[in-house]
Amino acid sequence: MSPKERPDAPEQHATIPADERGTRSLDNPVDTARWLALADTALSRGASEEDVAETEKLARKEQAVIKRRIRRTAEKVNRQSKLKQ
Repeated sequence: MSPKERPDAPEQHATIPADERGTRSLDNPVDTARWLALADTALSRGASEEDVAETEKLARKEQAVIKRRIRRTAEKVNRQSKLKQ
């Protein structure tokens, strides 16, 4: 018997608001193409200084996106914990 079928099972709640669902895992096609082009270059002839610089730029951009996502999540958690107090 699944948790939804049990009468004493707690109600399931979504952890991500409906308007935010499905957008987090979408990759930017331009960045994806750049990553693939850099990978092909590195595998075919080795990475030049320009390739390394572009890779660093892409990596820093990804890190900034991840940091923003973590900060937003931390802010939400802090607000929710303050509301519960």
